[in-house]
Amino acid sequence: MKIPFPRKRTLLAWHRWMGIGSAVFLLAVSVTGLALNHTERLGLDNIHIRSEWILKRYGMESGNSIQSFRIHSSDTISYFSGHLYYNSDKLCEGTPPVGLWEGSPISALATEGQLVMITSQGELIETLSIEGLTGLATDKSGAAILITADGALRADSNWVEFKPFSSSYTVTPLQAVELDSIAQNAILESFQGSGVPLYRVILDLHSGRLFGWGGRTLMDLTAIAVILLVTSGLAGWLRKSRRAKPVRHL
Repeated sequence: MKIPFPRKRTLLAWHRWMGIGSAVFLLAVSVTGLALNHTERLGLDNIHIRSEWILKRYGMESGNSIQSFRIHSSDTISYFSGHLYYNSDKLCEGTPPVGLWEGSPISALATEGQLVMITSQGELIETLSIEGLTGLATDKSGAAILITADGALRADSNWVEFKPFSSSYTVTPLQAVELDSIAQNAILESFQGSGVPLYRVILDLHSGRLFGWGGRTLMDLTAIAVILLVTSGLAGWLRKSRRAKPVRHL
């Protein structure tokens, strides 16, 4: 019994479509390869990308995810990617603020389970872990009140002792503000530098790593397709050349 093989026309059609598909990826590899070969001349290391999509590909966040709140009338407390900032200066690691208290010479901000004490100029004094901390408030005398899941605590003037407090207090809500692009960029540079170098983006595009597992797989399939195209093309050319040889008669 004869095993049916694909017809020549079918093979040519597959060969053609495989060539068209591979050409797209070969063009991308060629262009990125040329760029990488002239990195210094093109200054690819000196150009940085801040695109939100590109930053996400590298596990980085854009300025749109910065949360900022007003403090000391004209300054800001910001939260970005697990860190707290006073204006553009990094304070400490933490979670988004749940309360602010302004005073002199000490101000404070509360996150879930953490109290951060700063000077009126925004310099970090100390951080304290306080279980169940949910906010900050002010009593009638102007003293700071820590609101916890187990009740309120009154801080002394030096923020050294915290005693249970059962009287009334006033909670000042956080005043959210939107940073301008200059302030956002200052925080971004403080956390992640100037962004992703264009050289790195082109290099990962060249190898397919920019698109993760799928990109690498496509590049591997393209390489296999090119190998098949070259070998099948050479095999076809050799067959034709042998058939075309004239027979010499003695």
